[in-house]
Amino acid sequence: KTSSAKEDIHRSLHLQILSSFAEILQSTKIMMSDTSTDLAARLLNTVAVGRGSYVPNETQYLDNRLPGITFINSMREFTLKECTFYLRRLEITPVTIITHTTLSDPIVGSINRLTDTFISGLQAHFPSTISTVMKTAAKLRAVTNTGTNCDICFLPIIQRDSVVEKLSTLEMEEGLCTGCQIAVSESEQSVRRLISRTSTTKDILDEFLIE
Repeated sequence: KTSSAKEDIHRSLHLQILSSFAEILQSTKIMMSDTSTDLAARLLNTVAVGRGSYVPNETQYLDNRLPGITFINSMREFTLKECTFYLRRLEITPVTIITHTTLSDPIVGSINRLTDTFISGLQAHFPSTISTVMKTAAKLRAVTNTGTNCDICFLPIIQRDSVVEKLSTLEMEEGLCTGCQIAVSESEQSVRRLISRTSTTKDILDEFLIE
Protein backbone atom coordinates (compact mmCIF):
# COMPACT_ATOMS: atom_id res chain seq x y z
CA LYS A 1 0.00 0.00 0.00
CA THR A 2 1.42 3.38 -1.00
CA SER A 3 2.13 6.48 1.06
CA SER A 4 0.90 8.57 -1.88
CA ALA A 5 -2.58 7.05 -1.63
CA LYS A 6 -2.76 7.61 2.11
CA GLU A 7 -1.66 11.24 1.78
CA ASP A 8 -4.24 11.80 -0.94
CA ILE A 9 -7.02 10.39 1.25
CA HIS A 10 -5.61 12.26 4.25
CA ARG A 11 -6.00 15.64 2.56
CA SER A 12 -9.60 14.91 1.59
CA LEU A 13 -10.46 13.76 5.12
CA HIS A 14 -8.72 16.85 6.48
CA LEU A 15 -11.10 19.03 4.45
CA GLN A 16 -14.03 16.98 5.73
CA ILE A 17 -12.98 17.60 9.33
CA LEU A 18 -12.56 21.34 8.72
CA SER A 19 -15.97 21.55 7.06
CA SER A 20 -17.56 19.67 9.99
CA PHE A 21 -16.14 22.13 12.51
CA ALA A 22 -17.16 25.05 10.29
CA GLU A 23 -20.75 23.81 10.34
CA ILE A 24 -20.64 23.48 14.12
CA LEU A 25 -19.29 27.04 14.43
CA GLN A 26 -21.77 28.24 11.79
CA SER A 27 -18.93 29.57 9.65
CA THR A 28 -19.14 29.79 5.86
CA LYS A 29 -15.46 30.50 5.17
CA ILE A 30 -12.27 28.62 6.06
CA MET A 31 -8.86 30.23 5.56
CA MET A 32 -6.16 27.75 4.57
CA SER A 33 -2.44 28.11 5.32
CA ASP A 34 -1.09 26.82 1.99
CA THR A 35 1.56 29.10 0.45
CA SER A 36 2.33 29.38 -3.26
CA THR A 37 5.16 26.89 -2.64
CA ASP A 38 2.65 24.34 -1.33
CA LEU A 39 0.18 25.01 -4.14
CA ALA A 40 2.84 24.73 -6.86
CA ALA A 41 3.91 21.34 -5.51
CA ARG A 42 0.26 20.30 -5.26
CA LEU A 43 -0.25 21.20 -8.91
CA LEU A 44 2.39 18.70 -10.01
CA ASN A 45 1.15 16.15 -7.48
CA THR A 46 -2.43 16.56 -8.73
CA VAL A 47 -1.35 15.73 -12.28
CA ALA A 48 0.80 12.79 -11.13
CA VAL A 49 -2.00 11.06 -9.18
CA GLY A 50 -4.57 11.29 -11.97
CA ARG A 51 -6.38 14.51 -11.07
CA GLY A 52 -5.08 16.73 -13.87
CA SER A 53 -8.54 18.07 -14.68
CA TYR A 54 -8.81 19.46 -11.15
CA VAL A 55 -5.58 21.52 -11.14
CA PRO A 56 -7.46 24.89 -11.18
CA ASN A 57 -9.85 23.71 -8.45
CA GLU A 58 -6.95 22.76 -6.19
CA THR A 59 -4.86 25.92 -6.71
CA GLN A 60 -7.31 28.80 -7.18
CA TYR A 61 -7.84 31.50 -4.55
CA LEU A 62 -11.42 30.43 -3.72
CA ASP A 63 -12.39 26.77 -3.47
CA ASN A 64 -16.16 26.30 -3.55
CA ARG A 65 -16.30 22.51 -3.79
CA LEU A 66 -18.62 22.33 -0.78
CA PRO A 67 -22.02 24.06 -0.89
CA GLY A 68 -22.24 26.75 1.77
CA ILE A 69 -18.52 26.65 2.65
CA THR A 70 -15.67 28.44 0.88
CA PHE A 71 -12.02 27.44 1.37
CA ILE A 72 -9.79 30.51 0.95
CA ASN A 73 -6.12 30.12 -0.01
CA SER A 74 -5.24 33.39 1.68
CA MET A 75 -1.46 32.77 1.53
CA ARG A 76 -1.51 31.98 -2.19
CA GLU A 77 0.59 35.01 -3.18
CA PHE A 78 3.43 34.30 -0.73
CA THR A 79 6.19 31.69 -0.93
CA LEU A 80 7.25 29.58 2.02
CA LYS A 81 10.59 31.41 2.10
CA GLU A 82 8.90 34.81 2.34
CA CYS A 83 6.69 33.60 5.20
CA THR A 84 9.71 32.16 7.01
CA PHE A 85 11.64 35.45 6.81
CA TYR A 86 8.56 37.36 7.97
CA LEU A 87 8.22 35.13 11.04
CA ARG A 88 11.93 35.51 11.83
CA ARG A 89 11.59 39.28 11.56
CA LEU A 90 8.80 39.16 14.16
CA GLU A 91 10.75 36.59 16.23
CA ILE A 92 7.89 34.09 15.97
CA THR A 93 8.73 30.36 16.08
CA PRO A 94 6.84 28.36 13.41
CA VAL A 95 4.76 25.42 14.63
CA THR A 96 4.96 22.13 12.73
CA ILE A 97 1.97 19.82 13.02
CA ILE A 98 3.16 16.22 13.27
CA THR A 99 1.25 13.95 10.88
CA HIS A 100 1.90 10.79 8.86
CA THR A 101 2.93 13.07 6.01
CA THR A 102 5.61 14.96 7.94
CA LEU A 103 6.99 11.72 9.37
CA SER A 104 7.49 10.11 5.95
CA ASP A 105 10.85 10.09 4.18
CA PRO A 106 11.36 13.56 2.60
CA ILE A 107 12.86 12.10 -0.58
CA VAL A 108 11.10 8.84 -1.42
CA GLY A 109 8.13 8.84 0.96
CA SER A 110 5.46 9.66 -1.62
CA ILE A 111 4.67 11.49 -4.84
CA ASN A 112 3.66 14.52 -2.78
CA ARG A 113 7.04 14.67 -1.05
CA LEU A 114 8.86 14.15 -4.34
CA THR A 115 7.04 17.03 -6.05
CA ASP A 116 7.60 19.24 -3.01
CA THR A 117 11.34 18.48 -3.05
CA PHE A 118 11.43 19.02 -6.83
CA ILE A 119 9.72 22.42 -6.68
CA SER A 120 11.84 23.58 -3.73
CA GLY A 121 15.02 22.54 -5.53
CA LEU A 122 14.08 24.39 -8.70
CA GLN A 123 13.04 27.48 -6.76
CA ALA A 124 16.42 27.58 -5.02
CA HIS A 125 18.23 27.84 -8.37
CA PHE A 126 15.53 29.56 -10.44
CA PRO A 127 13.57 32.05 -8.25
CA SER A 128 10.81 32.48 -10.83
CA THR A 129 9.81 28.79 -10.80
CA ILE A 130 6.87 29.02 -8.38
CA SER A 131 5.45 32.22 -9.85
CA THR A 132 5.62 30.69 -13.35
CA VAL A 133 3.83 27.53 -12.21
CA MET A 134 1.10 29.52 -10.45
CA LYS A 135 0.61 31.84 -13.44
CA THR A 136 0.19 28.78 -15.66
CA ALA A 137 -2.40 27.32 -13.28
CA ALA A 138 -4.29 30.62 -13.25
CA LYS A 139 -4.85 30.35 -17.01
CA LEU A 140 -6.68 27.03 -16.67
CA ARG A 141 -10.44 26.83 -16.23
CA ALA A 142 -11.79 25.10 -13.14
CA VAL A 143 -14.19 22.18 -13.47
CA THR A 144 -17.71 23.44 -12.84
CA ASN A 145 -20.55 21.58 -11.19
CA THR A 146 -21.39 18.41 -13.13
CA GLY A 147 -24.36 17.48 -10.96
CA THR A 148 -22.47 14.78 -9.06
CA ASN A 149 -19.66 15.32 -6.57
CA CYS A 150 -17.13 12.81 -5.24
CA ASP A 151 -17.98 11.41 -1.81
CA ILE A 152 -14.37 11.82 -0.63
CA CYS A 153 -12.82 14.96 -2.15
CA PHE A 154 -16.17 16.67 -2.99
CA LEU A 155 -14.91 17.70 -6.44
CA PRO A 156 -17.24 17.34 -9.45
CA ILE A 157 -17.12 13.89 -11.03
CA ILE A 158 -16.09 13.99 -14.70
CA GLN A 159 -17.39 11.19 -16.88
CA ARG A 160 -14.51 9.32 -18.47
CA ASP A 161 -14.16 9.17 -22.24
CA SER A 162 -15.39 5.92 -23.80
CA VAL A 163 -11.91 5.12 -25.15
CA VAL A 164 -10.32 5.69 -21.73
CA GLU A 165 -13.07 3.55 -20.19
CA LYS A 166 -12.19 0.62 -22.43
CA LEU A 167 -8.44 0.91 -21.84
CA SER A 168 -8.74 1.31 -18.07
CA THR A 169 -8.39 -1.75 -15.83
CA LEU A 170 -9.79 0.16 -12.85
CA GLU A 171 -13.32 -0.80 -11.87
CA MET A 172 -15.03 2.47 -10.97
CA GLU A 173 -17.09 2.74 -7.81
CA GLU A 174 -20.20 4.85 -7.81
CA GLY A 175 -19.79 8.22 -6.10
CA LEU A 176 -15.99 8.46 -6.48
CA CYS A 177 -13.88 10.42 -8.96
CA THR A 178 -11.05 8.67 -10.79
CA GLY A 179 -8.34 10.10 -8.51
CA CYS A 180 -10.08 8.99 -5.30
CA GLN A 181 -10.86 5.58 -6.79
CA ILE A 182 -7.15 5.05 -7.47
CA ALA A 183 -6.23 6.24 -3.96
CA VAL A 184 -8.81 3.96 -2.33
CA SER A 185 -7.68 0.94 -4.36
CA GLU A 186 -4.11 1.50 -3.12
CA SER A 187 -5.04 2.18 0.51
CA GLU A 188 -5.14 -0.08 3.54
CA GLN A 189 -8.41 -1.63 4.72
CA SER A 190 -8.50 0.69 7.76
CA VAL A 191 -8.45 3.71 5.46
CA ARG A 192 -11.22 2.25 3.32
CA ARG A 193 -13.43 1.95 6.37
CA LEU A 194 -12.90 5.62 7.15
CA ILE A 195 -14.32 6.79 3.85
CA SER A 196 -17.57 4.91 4.34
CA ARG A 197 -20.68 6.98 4.99
CA THR A 198 -20.89 5.60 8.55
CA SER A 199 -17.53 7.02 9.63
CA THR A 200 -17.54 9.86 12.14
CA THR A 201 -15.19 12.81 12.57
CA LYS A 202 -13.75 11.10 15.67
CA ASP A 203 -12.93 7.96 13.62
CA ILE A 204 -11.00 10.09 11.14
CA LEU A 205 -9.12 11.95 13.87
CA ASP A 206 -8.16 8.71 15.65
CA GLU A 207 -6.72 7.28 12.43
CA PHE A 208 -4.67 10.25 11.25
CA LEU A 209 -3.52 12.14 14.34
CA ILE A 210 -0.20 11.15 15.94
CA GLU A 211 -0.25 10.66 19.70
